[in-house]
Amino acid sequence: MSKTTLFSLVLFLAFARGDFHQFAWGQPYWVFDIPEMPEVITRGGEQAYRLPKTVVPIIYDIYIHLFFDENEDSPFTYDGWESIIIQATAPNVTHIILHSNVDFIKRLNLYNEQGSPVRLNPILPFQTEPSYHFLIINLLSPLIVGVNYTLHIGYSGSINEGPMKKGIWRGWYIDDEGNERIYVTTHFQPYMTRQAFPCWDEPEFKAAFRLHLSAPRSYRGTFSNTGVEYFNFIGTDRIIEHFRLTPKMSPYLVTFLVSETFQVIAENSSFTPPIRIIGRSNIAGLGDHALDLVVKMTTFYDEYFQMPYSTLHENLTNDHVISPDWESAGTENWGMVSYRELFMIIDPRETIMSTEQYSATLASHELAHIWFGNLVTCQWWNNTWMNEGFASYFGYIGANEMFPEYRLDEQFNSRYLKNTLDFDSRTWSSPLNHAVYTPEQVTNNFGTISYSKGAVFVRMTADIITQETFRKACRYFLERNKFKPADQYDLLNAFSDAITEDNSLSIYQHFNFTEYYRVWVNEPGYPILNVNVNHVTGEMALHQQRFFISANTKTTGRIYPIPITYSTARSADFENIRPIYMMSSERAVLNKTAGEEWVIFNHLQHGLYRVNYDDRTWDLIAEALRDTPIHHLNRAQIVEDVFALMRSGRMTHSKGFYILQFLQAEINYHVWYVAINGYSWLRERLGHLPESLAEFDSYILGYMQNVIEAVDFEPSTNEEPTVSLTRQEVLQFACALGHKACVEDSISRFLAMRNGTWIDPRIRKNVYMTGIRHGSTEDFDFLMNRLLNSNYANDQSEMLRGLASTTSPQLLLRYLNFTLTRDVRSHDKFNAFGYALVGDQESALTVLEFVKNNIDAIRVEYIEDAPLKPVHKALEYLAEHLNEKGLNDYENWLRTTQSKSLQYGSALSSIAMARGNLAWGTANAEDILTAARGGAVTVATSITLLIVMAFISTVV
Repeated sequence: MSKTTLFSLVLFLAFARGDFHQFAWGQPYWVFDIPEMPEVITRGGEQAYRLPKTVVPIIYDIYIHLFFDENEDSPFTYDGWESIIIQATAPNVTHIILHSNVDFIKRLNLYNEQGSPVRLNPILPFQTEPSYHFLIINLLSPLIVGVNYTLHIGYSGSINEGPMKKGIWRGWYIDDEGNERIYVTTHFQPYMTRQAFPCWDEPEFKAAFRLHLSAPRSYRGTFSNTGVEYFNFIGTDRIIEHFRLTPKMSPYLVTFLVSETFQVIAENSSFTPPIRIIGRSNIAGLGDHALDLVVKMTTFYDEYFQMPYSTLHENLTNDHVISPDWESAGTENWGMVSYRELFMIIDPRETIMSTEQYSATLASHELAHIWFGNLVTCQWWNNTWMNEGFASYFGYIGANEMFPEYRLDEQFNSRYLKNTLDFDSRTWSSPLNHAVYTPEQVTNNFGTISYSKGAVFVRMTADIITQETFRKACRYFLERNKFKPADQYDLLNAFSDAITEDNSLSIYQHFNFTEYYRVWVNEPGYPILNVNVNHVTGEMALHQQRFFISANTKTTGRIYPIPITYSTARSADFENIRPIYMMSSERAVLNKTAGEEWVIFNHLQHGLYRVNYDDRTWDLIAEALRDTPIHHLNRAQIVEDVFALMRSGRMTHSKGFYILQFLQAEINYHVWYVAINGYSWLRERLGHLPESLAEFDSYILGYMQNVIEAVDFEPSTNEEPTVSLTRQEVLQFACALGHKACVEDSISRFLAMRNGTWIDPRIRKNVYMTGIRHGSTEDFDFLMNRLLNSNYANDQSEMLRGLASTTSPQLLLRYLNFTLTRDVRSHDKFNAFGYALVGDQESALTVLEFVKNNIDAIRVEYIEDAPLKPVHKALEYLAEHLNEKGLNDYENWLRTTQSKSLQYGSALSSIAMARGNLAWGTANAEDILTAARGGAVTVATSITLLIVMAFISTVV
């Protein structure tokens, strides 16, 4: 043991005996009140948030002493002491700059390799810059390049309440004896490690970490990235556990959990290390599903990457912690992955199918991060997509290999492709790789572009270069960069080498993979492919341009390399996803067999582009959709594209609704998923016109009659999961629109549930919502009590959605006030608020009154300063659902009472957008209804009856 490590341990044990808050330390020659840093940052603007690379950490040795409520003077705080071995990488370094967002720096010393003190500037030895979270250490003489120095820092901080602020935070649960239990854990991604200990808190600064955790003696449920090497007791009331050294990794991957009763609830010891599922004591016996997911996905990735988990580092554990509280769905902390309980405690008798399927992709996503994210990490968050895009791709493709019954490869389109097409059609969209500096910019980069577009780009690339070459490229990338940060060029080099070795692009003439990569990674947006078919000659003229969803936005001259696939009536091969041609120009001409027939481009919608055809080809497609076996993913693509073409002014509503006539006979999940989304967008813009909305709903319900009859109201034993998903989506939508049989069946089942009958979770969503929407105060009280006594987070979430469906203003206010209590966990509050806006516009007015009367409490309980800005989002979302009267009231309240609030500007912008939506609906209502009437001439259902039912149940 080195002198500095021994000193650290002795010093830590001194304060760990309970004296640290009064520890004298020995008064140094500077005061503890740290002055703010004068303007010494020389890098300009937002780039100043980045650390210089002149000093790098090698190994951290970190002692954290956690205080719970046993310390009355400073409850829920911690004291820390760390030793960091560092090196200078450049000459003449006289300032060591690292991150720190702790409450106090209590002592700081620097030692050379011989253990002798290195003199600091006696006038200002160290200083902080709160704006950048910088801790700056000022030296009298420069560091020697390549020599190990040891930096000692003593500090203290506060434990955040709840998961929303991340960092070190505390959660709670009630055990089987009715006792409230507090646990402390961490969520550091992407820049919150600095809140636990001063560090170089950027992904590029990889180092090894050794943790030592002290807590009250009863807190024996303690876990971290690695196993416990040894522990010892401190006095009679505390324990300290010493964890093994981690692999070299980015600081955001450090994690720990300290609790009284968290325990291993499922385990597979045939792996090295054992795979363990860890959760609170009263979910013991409910971890088998999660264990099955992790075991199978570990097996898949071990084989796929040919770099088994067991070989990555000898000290890593393979633990998976399921927490009642978690800000996101899951986080890939190396050796101790953490998940929100909502998604991982699965019971077929209590969990809806969509959650069951999502749990498989979530486990697969987080396990994929072990290789893409942990072993190899993006150098900086401008390339977040290199972590998240690959993990999202494998999350579905990998899980599909191990759980084929879910057909997750097909759900990739509705999860990632649709999100990308929607989001990336905006003028303000950004490319996969783009500059981010500030914490807010970094947080925002963990969104649709990095996760969804990143995954879509990865899948599209694999289709082009073949799965074999793609797998080889992944292995090259991981092997060459393991335990290191990497950038987009490291990835490009691995792909280029694998492509060259396999000669996998030889079938494409004049295709430049480097340019393909450059455009899709570094340019925003995606194209629309305009197809004009000469049905006499068979010549197909292709023209691409960037697609914008706004009809008022002019397109640009940007050219995207597009993978071309297509099928015709005489040559249909939809499942062949290998492109026959790479279109790298604005225009091209392809030839098919001469003669009139339908043509459909973009097999299974694997390419990231939309397609528009000439009128005659659209007519042929519309006819084919009614009686030809076109693949369901391409039918879904056509529905998706038609709604987008109508929105962007490229297709009339009359034409669009004519094409969509085939939905009357459609029963496929993927097709109806995008159709419901498209219809919902139109309905939102007609919400302020009740009669128009009621008539429009009647036509939608007429189209849905066949699929409602196909899925039925009663789930069958061993039905395919996609059938369960179809029923879930269709019945929720149909009941909301007032479908008579759907409403009556759901009410009947809700009443039966009140009398003790078990209701299949595959239909609970529509039963809960419809039962409350048409129910009484007694029904509301019943579901509220059921929620409060449930042990299943996923069922609790569906009950929240159900309670929010009430049409009673008094009950809705009760519900909204309920969201301000701790019974609705902080990570659920924004979603719970949003559920209340799914009802009619009268409900939105009730929500507005709640906001006006409770804004201060909302800011506190919804965690206003959380990185994801839930209060901003709630106030923006409210504007989207108000009518003109409500918007006027909302704007007046904002201008007269909230002009200095953080949400003022974004809320006003949302009001302006909402007014634009109302104006669009007013201007287009008659055109939409005329088109719907023309497209519904073959609907056999009684339109009169449906109009009456829809008008009674008008919702936004």
